[in-house]
Amino acid sequence: MREMHHIVCIAFNRGDPESKRKAHWLIKTLIADCAEHGWGEYRTHLALMDQIAETYNWNHNALMRFNETVKNALDPNGILAPGKNGVWSSSYDRRLYKL
Repeated sequence: MREMHHIVCIAFNRGDPESKRKAHWLIKTLIADCAEHGWGEYRTHLALMDQIAETYNWNHNALMRFNETVKNALDPNGILAPGKNGVWSSSYDRRLYKL
């Protein structure tokens, strides 16, 4: 079993739009680079959940299809935590809510 815990803290000036843009670019790039190496994320900020969920796409995205099937069966109107962990109900157009 391979396992690694790595906590990333990116310091930036929240009052500076360019600093925020660079920090957001950096974390999105780190997520993509880690996924290319087969390293998954355990949890993340809400703004990054869709990207993280998309990295667990093995076996023709079987995990997400399973999660969405369960979500649609138990919460067809998408009331409970819509988009949490990248799982959206079919009643939502996830493109409208993606950050």
